[in-house]
Amino acid sequence: MSERSDRTSQRSTRVGAVALTLVVASVLLFGACGPDYSQCPARGSGQVRVAVVVDARALGGTTSVVCVVVASGSTGATALRARATRLGTAAPRYNSGGLLCAIDGRPASPACGNQGPNGYEYWSYWLGGSSWRYASVGPAGRTVQDQAVDGWRFLKGGGAVPPNTSSSFATLTS
Repeated sequence: MSERSDRTSQRSTRVGAVALTLVVASVLLFGACGPDYSQCPARGSGQVRVAVVVDARALGGTTSVVCVVVASGSTGATALRARATRLGTAAPRYNSGGLLCAIDGRPASPACGNQGPNGYEYWSYWLGGSSWRYASVGPAGRTVQDQAVDGWRFLKGGGAVPPNTSSSFATLTS
């Protein structure tokens, strides 16, 4: 083997070792799939924890669970905005009447409460606990309590179907 081939082989081995080290460090630091946002950040005095579930499967997305910490007295709208901040995604978008139009930029603007082939397409709002309950008040009018579960599912018409995950704070954040 020539000296040049030997140096190239050694360099490849070092690059491979560095790449493997970075992968292992990432798995140890963030877990196999990145940070676990369902784990709640530390809560301080005067703060509450809220598990925010977003079921975006109807838009080609997935279902996510993100635990956020907000000030006591905060609304569901504040918790949803805190979710976007924690994830680094687009803030929720509302229309002039207060209807939630987009979570994480989905659906794209200007879509908002459009009539689809099966009925209205919109983000439905759900409250967790022992089971999912369709919210009778919008997120801006609801004060969240500690260990609350707020759920969102995009519906493309049809009946109201809750998010496709547990409604229990303990289950979602464990």
